[in-house]
Amino acid sequence: MALRIEPLGRQHRPLLKRFRNQHAPLVEYLQRYALRHLEKDFLARSYVAVDDDGSELQVAGYFSLSTASVERSAVGALPALERLPRFPIPGVLLARLAVDERVQGQGLGRYLFEESLGLTLQLARGGPVAFRLFVTDAIDAPAARFYQRFGLARLADEYPCRMVLDLMPLLISGR
Repeated sequence: MALRIEPLGRQHRPLLKRFRNQHAPLVEYLQRYALRHLEKDFLARSYVAVDDDGSELQVAGYFSLSTASVERSAVGALPALERLPRFPIPGVLLARLAVDERVQGQGLGRYLFEESLGLTLQLARGGPVAFRLFVTDAIDAPAARFYQRFGLARLADEYPCRMVLDLMPLLISGR
């Protein structure tokens, strides 16, 4: 698999129709809403992993980033955040992450997660805004376990389950 990560654009439209995933809402979002949320609504920016294996281009996976805030009371169980003021904590939301069923189990989910976190850390270090959290909503128990492997903490038990990662240790360490 020869992958490249690209910001979603109109040139990807023909490739979106072939994307498949076991979670229909993730497929529907990519095919129907992702471009609109970028170009018209300014709600999220999506990135696609384009598989250019030499035969036919295909979208192997994607992720979408947006903004979020988490109520300070919701993260009370996280010791590192206990001393923050009692205001909503700003963050970047990993709104969606999905891998095409044809390439699942090959590490692409991890790669997409690391890319999304890398873009978030780049923004945190040099962007025009400040934020503390990397946030996502796990769609089900397997997704929650996936995110927990990267250090995200669950804020609820029901699904979708809000999960957060405190970015401060990563920013301080320079990772």
